[in-house]
Parts: sequence; C-alpha cells; structure tokens
Amino acid sequence: MNTSVMLPIFTAVFGPLLISLATLLLPRKAITPRTLLAFAAPIVSVSCLIWVITSQGFAGNVVSLPFVPALDIAFSFRPDQLGMFFALLVAGMGIMINIYARGYFGRDADSLFRFYPTNGFFMTAMVGLVLSDNLLSLLIFWEMTAISSFLLIGWDRDDKVAVKLAMQAFITTGLGGLSMMAGLILLGSATGKWSMSEILGADLSQVNQAWLNAAFILMFVGAATKSAQWPFHFWLPGAMAAPTPVSAYLHSATMVKAGIYLFARMYPAFRHIDLWPIMLVSIGTLTMVIGGYLALRNYDLKKIFAYTTVSQLALFTCAFGLAAFDVSPHHGAHAEQVSRQVNQSSTVLAARYEGEMAKEPDPYKVEQAGHDEKIESEANLIWPIMQILNHALYKAPLFILAGAIGHLVGSRDIRRLGGILKTHKLLAWLTLAAAYAMAAGPFTLSFNGKEAFLYAIYHAAEQNPYIWIVAAGAVFMALANVAVFVRLLTTFAGLRGSLAEDLPPEEEEHHHEHEHEHGFWGACIWWPAAFLILFQFIGGIFAGPFGRFIGHIEIFKGYWSHLPWFWQIDFTTLPVYLSLIAIILGVLLGLSKLWRTYWNDPHNQLYPGFYWLAVTGGGKVFRLVQTGNFRHYIVFTLIAVLAALIGTTVKRPDLLQVSEIAFPIAQIWPGLLMAIVICVTALLLPIVQQRVVRILILGTTGFSVTGMYFLYQAPDLALTQVMFEIISVILFLLVLRMLPEYKPKPKNYGLVTGRVLVSAAIGLAVGYLTYAAATTNLSGIRTLGDFFITNSYHGTPETHMHGGGGNNIVNVILVDFRGFDTIGEITVLGIAALGVWSLLMKRTAPNLDYTPVDNALDIPGNGGPGMTSIIFRTSQRILLPLSLVFAIYVFMKGHQEPGGGFIAGLIAAVALAIYRMAEGPGALVKLLPIKPPSLIALGLAMALITGTTALVLGYPFFTSAHGYIGSGVNEVEWATVMAFDFGVFLVVTGVSVGMIVRLSEEIE
Repeated sequence: MNTSVMLPIFTAVFGPLLISLATLLLPRKAITPRTLLAFAAPIVSVSCLIWVITSQGFAGNVVSLPFVPALDIAFSFRPDQLGMFFALLVAGMGIMINIYARGYFGRDADSLFRFYPTNGFFMTAMVGLVLSDNLLSLLIFWEMTAISSFLLIGWDRDDKVAVKLAMQAFITTGLGGLSMMAGLILLGSATGKWSMSEILGADLSQVNQAWLNAAFILMFVGAATKSAQWPFHFWLPGAMAAPTPVSAYLHSATMVKAGIYLFARMYPAFRHIDLWPIMLVSIGTLTMVIGGYLALRNYDLKKIFAYTTVSQLALFTCAFGLAAFDVSPHHGAHAEQVSRQVNQSSTVLAARYEGEMAKEPDPYKVEQAGHDEKIESEANLIWPIMQILNHALYKAPLFILAGAIGHLVGSRDIRRLGGILKTHKLLAWLTLAAAYAMAAGPFTLSFNGKEAFLYAIYHAAEQNPYIWIVAAGAVFMALANVAVFVRLLTTFAGLRGSLAEDLPPEEEEHHHEHEHEHGFWGACIWWPAAFLILFQFIGGIFAGPFGRFIGHIEIFKGYWSHLPWFWQIDFTTLPVYLSLIAIILGVLLGLSKLWRTYWNDPHNQLYPGFYWLAVTGGGKVFRLVQTGNFRHYIVFTLIAVLAALIGTTVKRPDLLQVSEIAFPIAQIWPGLLMAIVICVTALLLPIVQQRVVRILILGTTGFSVTGMYFLYQAPDLALTQVMFEIISVILFLLVLRMLPEYKPKPKNYGLVTGRVLVSAAIGLAVGYLTYAAATTNLSGIRTLGDFFITNSYHGTPETHMHGGGGNNIVNVILVDFRGFDTIGEITVLGIAALGVWSLLMKRTAPNLDYTPVDNALDIPGNGGPGMTSIIFRTSQRILLPLSLVFAIYVFMKGHQEPGGGFIAGLIAAVALAIYRMAEGPGALVKLLPIKPPSLIALGLAMALITGTTALVLGYPFFTSAHGYIGSGVNEVEWATVMAFDFGVFLVVTGVSVGMIVRLSEEIE
C-alpha cells in the first residue's frame, strides 16, 4: 500500500461527492455560495490528481484500502497513465459543467439544489471507475454511474416521457451491467486474479481459453451498452431528454466513454483473442455508419450531436479492434516519411524540436509482463488518448451551445434557427466553430485525429483486405459530420436551400426553459464552450508543441511525436486523400436535398418491444409461479427440499443410517412434552375456524418453542422468542380488525387429503434430518461453532489475534462475525416498515373522538381501541420506565451475557405497545421524542458508520476493536460493535413501534 498517495487519490475520488453533498446544508436560496462550493468539488479532485502526477509521475503504484480481505475485495486504485487521463478528463470537464449549469439554470434555486449533489455523485462514480484496480470495486463504480445517470436523465420528474426515457437508459445499461458483472466474475475465476494490474501482468495463454472468450464476450456486451454501440445505441439519443448540462457532461466526455475506457484497459490482455478484432471492428464499423446516417435525418440539435457521438464512440471501438493487427514496420516507415517532410518544409525551430524528440528516450512503451511480445508504440493503435480528448473538446461545447441556443433562441429545431447568425452572432459562430472541429476541418485537432485513424485502417487493410470496408464506413462517418456542419452553416446564415425552408409555418413556436440572467453568471451559458473550443485549434495549428505537452499522458503515441511544429498537410499518403474525399462529398451532401427529412430509427422499438415481452411474457410466468397464496410458496419450497432429500438418499442409501441417541433418555422427556404441545397446537390451527382463536393458538405454539429454548439452555433465543411472540400477537390482532368477515369455505376432502400427505412426508423428512444432525458424531471434525467459540473473545493466529471481545457467542456472531448478515437483516426490516407505511397511507385524519365510555363494560361505546382501566393505566406507568431500564440493561450486558440490541429492541417495543394500549390513540406518538422512521434511519446510519469507520482508519469493513477504560474497580470494558448493536436496537424498536402506531391509526 502506497500511503503517500492514498489520501489524495481517495480525496480525488470521493471529494466531489462529499463536497457536493455539503451544498445541501446551505439555504436553498443561497445560490452563489452553493455554486462556489460545487465549483470547488471538481477543482479539489483535479488538484489531488495533479499532485499525484507531480509527486510520483505515472508509476501506477496501486493504493488499496481492504474491504473484505478474505474475499480479496478492496477499494484499490491504480493511478497510471490511462486512469489518470480519464480521471482528469472527468474532473476537468466537471469544472466546466458546474459553471455552465449556473448559467443554464439561472436563479432556479430548486434545480441547482438538486443538480450539484447528483452531479457530484456521478463524478465520484466516474472517477472511481477509471481509477479502480480491483474488479469488484470497478463493478460497484460502474453501477453507480448507471444509478446517478438515471437520476440526471429523469430530471423532470413530472414529465412522463423524460422518466420513461430515463428508465430506458437505466434498464439498457443496467442489463449491460449484469453482463459486465458476469464477465468480471468469470475473468477473475478463470485467472484467479481480481485486480486489473495482476491480470494485465499475467500470462493469459495458460488460462482456459473458453472461459477467457466467454468473459470477453460478456464484458464486451457491458461496454457496448454503456458506450451506445449497435444494437444498444438507441438509448443515447433518448437520453437527450435530460437537461443540457447533463448531456454535455455524461453523453460527450464521461459516462458514454466508460465502455471505451474498458476497451483501452483490457486491450493488452485481450488483444491476442481472435474474437477481439472481429467483434470490435465489425460492431464499431456498423455503428459508425448508423450513427452518421441518423445524424443527417434528425432536426433537433441535441439528437444530431447525440448520433454523431454514437458514431464517434464507434470509431474508438473500431480503433481498439484494429490495434490487434501487428503493423510495426509501417509506423517506422511513416515516421521517416513525416520526418523528411518536416526537414524539408518546417522551420529551424521545428527541426530543433524534432532533434530533441529523437534524443529523448520514449518512456511510454508499455510492456505486458508474462507475454513474449511487447505492446509498444509499434502497435496499430495511433493516438488513442488524444482521440478521446479531441472528441471531448468539440462535443461538450456542441451540447453546451445546443442548450444555450434552446435557452436564448427558444428552440433547438435546426429548421427554426434560420438566420441566427445575424440575431445571435456569438452563439452561432461558436456553434459553427465546434461543428467545424467535429467535421475534422483543417487546422483542428480533429483533422489530425481523423488522419491517424485512417492510417490505422490503412495499415490493418494491408494484412486483411476486408478492412477496406471499415475505411468506407469511416469515410461515410466523416462526410456525414461535414454534411452536418454545412447544414448548420447554411441554416444559421439563412442561405437559400437551407433546412429552415423545410419547416411548415404553423410549427414555428418558441419555448424558454429558464429565465435568463445577465452579467457574469449569464455569460456562463456560453464561455465554457468557447474555452474548450480554443484547445481544438491550438492543438490543430500547433500540433508539435501541443503533442509534446499532452504526450506525457499518451499510452500509445504512434507517430504523434513525429508531427511537425506547425500544421501542414501531406498530399503523398492515401489516408489524406480519403480525408479530403470525405470533406468534398460531405460538402456536396450538405448542400443537396438528400436525406433531409426526418427518419425514425427502427431500433427505437427494441426497448418498447422488449418491455412489452417482459411485461406480458413475464407476467404469465409470474402469475403461474406467484399465486399470491402463501401456502403454495411454502409447499413448493418444502417439496423441493423433500425432492432433494429423496434424490440424495437414492444415490447414497448409506445416508439413511443414523447413530443411536448418545445421551440419557431422561433428558428427552421434558423436550418431548413441549414437542407434544407444539404438535397439538399446530394440528389445531387448520381445524379452528375463528381467526382470533387461531392467532392465540399460534401464539401458544410460539411460546412452546420458547420453552424448548429454555430447556436446552438457549436463553438468548428464548428471550427473543418471547418478545417476538408478544409483538406478533399484537400486530396480528391489529391487522385482524382491518380484514373482512371470515366465511369458511366448504371442505374439499380430496384436497385436504393431499395436503395431509404432503405435510406428513415433509414432517417426517424434517424430523429425520433433525434426528440425523443431533446424533451425528462430530468428534475430530472442526465445525463452524468451534471457530466461533475459539475466536469470540481473544482471537487466534487464524484471525490475526483479532477476536470479538465478547463472551456471549450469539451476540458476537450477530454483530461481529456475521455483521454483514445483520446489517442486511435490519435493512430488510426498515424496507418492510416502509412498505407497511406506504400501503397504509393516510387517507383521512384519524378520528380520535370516541363516544362516552360504557362503564358497565369498561370499553369505549363505539368499540374504539382505547382502554380506560384505571388499574391497567396506573400499573403501566410504573412498568414502562422499568421495562425501558430493563431493555437498557439487557442491551448493555448483551456482549458478555445473554442479551443484545435485538432483544433489547423487542423489550422496548413491547413496553411501548402496552403503553399505547393503556393510554389510547395518539399517546405513543406524543411520548416518543423521535418518530419511528427517524429511529430506523438513525439506527441504519449508526450501523453503517460503525462499519465504515474501520475503513477510514485503514482496516477492513466492519473490523471491530475492544479494550478497557480505567483500572481496578473502575475498569469498564468497551467494544466498538456495541455502537453497531445500538443501531440494531434503534431499528428494531422503530420498526415494531412504527408498525403498531400505523396500524392503530388505520383502524381508528
């Protein structure tokens, strides 16, 4: 673990989220302080990343914080060139977007209040994703991007279309996330390694190739869905329902590039797989063509730019596929050719620059340890990092300006923007400059990027002639981008034949999304775009110096280091002619009437079709399996157990042999008597018809089980069962009053006979399993119980001398050894309580007025739930504080003796329930200083804080500590898990009391 960079790396990852959440603490109307604080979030991240680069370069030393060491799960980050580039891109672009959001939303305090925390959540997810080294932590951040993007895309919660499109994006990328998860798990299982650095350094030729291919296919599907590759590209244009700051951030420079990042990261490991070039090149080429064509057939600026984004992402995908072709000789030849050109036509300064470059060693050669060959600059992967940067430098401005035009002009429909070069000169010229860069015109960074990609195609085609199909697709994509630029130019200028002439007069309407303000904050709606566009032309005109400056972070420089100092074009190479052909054809297409009408992408029907199939087909399966009858579920489950038992015993008849009882028969009689009571009460349940009597019989069964626990020395379980039975009976009786009158149905004796037979078979099977388990000789066999007994207090070398610090083994298991299970259980309890409250939403205020009490019956005249017994009310006022003190006592001693948070919570809930019964409606609500939902939230928060505190201190999640305070008679033992146990106490109390209160209110 490299501790010197751990803090800045973790700050870079989690800082944006924490700082953005801090904006929620500000008053809603504090717009400027909120903007400045949100602006600080990406700045802190960028500053930390730059500090790491300046202090240790791109050594790529993994910094790790163990999460679950036994499962090899850790929050580990690898600040190498690739990860740091993407992290800087995400955080740096986040600065521009946070500024732009202020200009876009104006003084809409509610929108800014929501946007900055959600955007900070996404920023943390994305930075964590690109820096993650552990496969499972990578998957966590991958899914975090899906969740945060869903919140951002479905921004307008009242717009059903926007919510539907957000769900479309979430489900599409979510299904890809499931595929990604399967692929990562399969990759980790196949290689035995769970970190990227280990996998990239391993010899994968020794790995099962079938597993490796399967892992690659699954990971490819996940990356393709995230980066909108065919046939999943439809979600990206649909996501344009999001506010423009979201589109400019997620859909140009960050989230959609997550799949491209994964291709770049896994390229050294998977490039030798035959499927790598086949899948990436074919899918990439097809998507390039589809994206370019659909961009020409749309009118909305954001959708036009979305489809060009789809085609550009396909270019990146295709580029990493072409990189699998070994064409190292060509790079050397091309380098000599460009170098000659530089010597002939460049200045002395350029020659001196090239001389310096020649003298410098190339520190960016990447060697994959364990492989026979090196993946160096000779690989057919020219300038991938610069390609990605190039795309961000023109696509983010395009989205920013599309939002500005819609905001200030009132429409994003290109047909309604005729002549804005005269009315909104600044916006129009900036948009045309960004579109010119998208078209890869001369003097732009994009021109050099397009040339580099065409060179990669040219080199690969010399080995495989079919690659010329890719060249045709790339030329089509390029000419489509040029045509989009020409259409924008002619329309903005109001020239004859522009798209503005295609708009029917009756459709001309204007809509302003937000009130625009003037001054500095008003200018924020356009100047971030101008700032980014500037680098497009700096990088294009001064290619050499810009390349030398940015080249430090490039992973495969290709011929970049040989570019001339000043922009110039080489008319002696085929890729340059292909580029010029694309420009000429694009201009002609942009001026023509071809492909100017709107065309709806048929792929847009994939999600609705899949949704319909899932709802109808899944609904039929659901109704077949989920009958709504709890008895059916129990029967199905137990029959499956019975079938498994029968199948096992048929295969292994010796398993039917069990040992004789190894303890005196006298010890069995008390338990046998309790078992008889349990059986008799259980048999009475289907016979008795009255619901109240059934509940009482069921309670009797539960209390009999409690007696069984007492007999066989399980006081924790006995005390828990007693409290649980009391709460259960109260809840059942409350629910019973809300049910309609029960009318017994005529008996179907054939059905009853079948149920009896099934029940008897299952009872015999479970009884046999219990008997076999009780009589099995375990001497010489180490059980899980032995482990818990040995390590419950002091620990052993097996646990690195870390014990639970408690003598109550049951409690230590719950809050220490199996803390994950416990936090999952209390979370489920909280969700169940929310479900009850949601199903029983207040329809009218409870009527707390009761008719006069009938003194003869001592109950309210209208049968209300209040009780007026003086004896009961007086006694409970004494019993309530005593019961609460007893609950605290049980909690405090629970780590060393029978007790704990769960039991204490039930005791407190029973005491409060009795108080409610005595004092009547509203009394319990007035008594509690904290409402039940708040108790649950506080308990869950305390449990999580207890676990995460260990992470902050550098220990695995939920690591506990224990010790003593004071000395002698004043010595007090403490354990950190008691805080976790207190969280359990709060959740159990909140859930139990909350359900009782809510059901009582519903009855009233």
